[in-house]
Amino acid sequence: MKRRLLFWTVGATVFSTFASAQSRPIVAYLGARSPSTDAHLLAAFLEGLKDAGYVDGQNVTVDVNWADSRYERLPAMAKDLATSKPAVLVAVGANQVGLAAKAATDTVPVVFGVGADPVDLGLVRDLARPEANLTGTTLLTQLLDAKRVELLREMVPGAKSIAILINPTNPGAAEQLKSAQVAADALGFSQTVLKVTTEAEIDRALAARDSASADALVVAVDSFLIGQRARIVAAAASRKLPAMYPSREFVDAGGLASYAPRWVDMYRIIGTYAGRILKGAKPSDLPIQRPTTFELLVNLGTAKALGLALSPAFLNRADSTIE
Repeated sequence: MKRRLLFWTVGATVFSTFASAQSRPIVAYLGARSPSTDAHLLAAFLEGLKDAGYVDGQNVTVDVNWADSRYERLPAMAKDLATSKPAVLVAVGANQVGLAAKAATDTVPVVFGVGADPVDLGLVRDLARPEANLTGTTLLTQLLDAKRVELLREMVPGAKSIAILINPTNPGAAEQLKSAQVAADALGFSQTVLKVTTEAEIDRALAARDSASADALVVAVDSFLIGQRARIVAAAASRKLPAMYPSREFVDAGGLASYAPRWVDMYRIIGTYAGRILKGAKPSDLPIQRPTTFELLVNLGTAKALGLALSPAFLNRADSTIE
């Protein structure tokens, strides 16, 4: 009798756990990069989801998927995830992943995180009231490229030429490059554009003769380039090339300086939005969120290794420094 009772007790517990897991809503998370580069951003997303009342494994299931910076995989991955009919599809880490999610479904709610203007990308027509099934955040990176060039001038006042490292396959690349070049022209910089789409091209570009004369480097925002930050930072260091980067992750990896929004803050918002949709909100009721604060981060150890004497005025403007 006791054995039979134990059997039914264990069986009921297993069934209850299984039924609970089956009844939880699913949030499909599609990241353009990889856990090795974006684990901290996924954690920020989960914090935002928790703030909205949802905890992975308790009352929601978060199905995490990574494209490992292989843009060509995104359309198929987004389509597969949309076909599984999750409660929310989160598409983050690159302009391409937002576009892939839009193409994959017009019914599953999508929360995206992109770098360029969502209107320019064709994701939505109105930031305040995004139509249909899409909402999310934008870093508005094209507005920051000019500022990064200006900050580079302050850090290296004697520089006469800069190299601009960019991935031409990024849908926002043309606007980014135009913004950087206009700022560079205004400051009297001659420019070399380094277009890269593979790891080998990064090494060749930064070692090429036409980039050897550059006095400084500007790196554009791009999912692939962020995933290759260790390689880029090491290449810049070997050439003793001062560089301005598009996110603090580069500086944490030893890069000289970055100017960018706080990405973790934006990913928390994405998590909060996913939670609000789970509670019944429509994507069209959630305006596209834009960053309101920007962070200048400087690696003092790298500046010393490069022989840069950064002015007190410049350092006073830095939001944070790394020794």
